[in-house]
Amino acid sequence: MSYVSDTTTREEFLAERNTRSRQVAQVALHQFDIFCNALYDKDGDVLIQDIKSTGIFEKSYTLLNQFSMWLSEDHLDISVPMGKSSRPMTKRMPRTIYSYLVVLKSYFEEFGGIEINDRRFKKRVKVPKKITIELEPFTHEEIRLICDIASSDRKTLYMTLKDSGMRVGEAIQLVKSDIDTGKNPIEIKIRAETTKTKQARTTFVTSETSHMLVNRLHQINDADFVFATNSDPIKAVRNETLMFKYYREKAGLTEKYSHNGRHKKNIHSFRAFACTQVAEVHGEEFAHGYIGHTKYLPMYIRRKEKLPQMFKQCENKLMIYERIEVVDQDERVRQLEEKQEKSRIDMIALANIMTQLADIRADNAQKDLEIKQLQNMLENR
Repeated sequence: MSYVSDTTTREEFLAERNTRSRQVAQVALHQFDIFCNALYDKDGDVLIQDIKSTGIFEKSYTLLNQFSMWLSEDHLDISVPMGKSSRPMTKRMPRTIYSYLVVLKSYFEEFGGIEINDRRFKKRVKVPKKITIELEPFTHEEIRLICDIASSDRKTLYMTLKDSGMRVGEAIQLVKSDIDTGKNPIEIKIRAETTKTKQARTTFVTSETSHMLVNRLHQINDADFVFATNSDPIKAVRNETLMFKYYREKAGLTEKYSHNGRHKKNIHSFRAFACTQVAEVHGEEFAHGYIGHTKYLPMYIRRKEKLPQMFKQCENKLMIYERIEVVDQDERVRQLEEKQEKSRIDMIALANIMTQLADIRADNAQKDLEIKQLQNMLENR
């Protein structure tokens, strides 16, 4: 059955992936084509087929390593199309390079029929080390500044993001029926198909956000998107990124990291803010589960019944306009015990005073009796 192909085409390879993964794969393969043409004057598909025809699969690791090194350098003589314009080819960050290589490993196997051994890959293909620095989180004042500048709809989105810790890609896929305004706090069900981890979870908003969100929901139907400006999730996220860029510049929050040139404040910073504030109350593991990091989701889900109460305990940390008194169960018990102890001490003190008063009255009565006896003795003389 030689007429049945044992490999996939590029189109089939891309079609098998979900929307987000397909977008990453398309960019990775396009970058690989640019690299192959620049170094070998051939498209990537042709080079992969050439390697397969030689039977010397070790060359695959050499090619992938060259691609990794090439991505970690600027190539200002190469123009990359960007819509109707173009920009010079600049180096990619280590995480981006790694994600491209993951795509290429699969592509070598599915398109080229070349198996990539993980051990050999780790040994032969070098990925530049990621520079780790302490990221600067949003402050309450900075979020308030952005929200005060933003339009009403964008302000509602930003307030929801800073409370819920949702990814913007999750938020723009919310529909009205995903939000339960009958719960206190308001409950948001994030559907599994809209998450990066493909795991559903529940999140909430604070009392200062709830009235804005309810007002927004009154304007739409159950099946309508709450925040999305486009039915295509990728385009909707791009729109929100551009809108945030506008408000960020208007607010003057344009400072960048020196090691990668990226802005310190971006639309994902709302998510980091939520994680930081929740961690101050319930610890980092729960906080990472709350915002949907895969590693910590099981522990978060195990506390499902207590989630509303746990969120309430974080509410004061998350709010940027209002402040409420948040007292947890243990604190209430402690305060009650203190009041009871104070009452007990006061009762003892009062009993002591009453005893002293009784003694004084008895002493006075004895003295009155003695005085009368003396008066009678004097009168009888």
